[in-house]
Amino acid sequence: MSVVVGATPVVDDLRLHDLLDLLDAGERERAARKADPHPFVTAHALLRSLVAEETGADPRTLAFVKRCATCGTDRHGKPHVVGMRDVHVSVSYGEHLAVAAVTRLGEVGVDVEDLESADFDGFNAVTLDASEVAHLDGLHGDALLAARALTWARKEAILKATGHGLVVDPSQVVVSAPGEPAALVEWRAAQHPPGATQVGDVDVGAADHRAAVAVLTTRPLTVRVQRR
Repeated sequence: MSVVVGATPVVDDLRLHDLLDLLDAGERERAARKADPHPFVTAHALLRSLVAEETGADPRTLAFVKRCATCGTDRHGKPHVVGMRDVHVSVSYGEHLAVAAVTRLGEVGVDVEDLESADFDGFNAVTLDASEVAHLDGLHGDALLAARALTWARKEAILKATGHGLVVDPSQVVVSAPGEPAALVEWRAAQHPPGATQVGDVDVGAADHRAAVAVLTTRPLTVRVQRR
């Protein structure tokens, strides 16, 4: 079995109206509150399209709810497809690129990071466990930023899959070195560990972005990427 990950550039004004037509009233309201609605609209339209393709449903009739694993509220947290308990989804977006994931394997998290987002002096302190700092030794320039972005995407994907998000300190989620196959090496957080977790890197076809997906499952992970 596999996880399907869609990746697409954020749309311009010409396509924004068409994608808004796919969203429900709540999503359109949330988009209208954003300073730049384009990334949000692109990502949520992509998610609807992926779920529709995998299930045969009409993308316009799909309904989503959020549930926070930490506090239990429905005001934020992981998205879930109403009426499809065996379909697990996740979404992520930045200024230029959006990704979404759909699978029946288990709870899923996907994350995409722009290299520029990893370009700050305190990255190691806020993101890495001491054992991970050595993974970046000797790297400079874009190579360093790419390694940082990939490491961050792996951690964020795992924390989205577990539902914890950044309630858990990302430095407590130890992942494999950037040059090695993606994996959760150790969960050091106080929160209950997630159990079997499969992690995969995602080639989104953009040299200035890195992405990863994580699924809570014991089964081997096959990632099918759809670039749009």
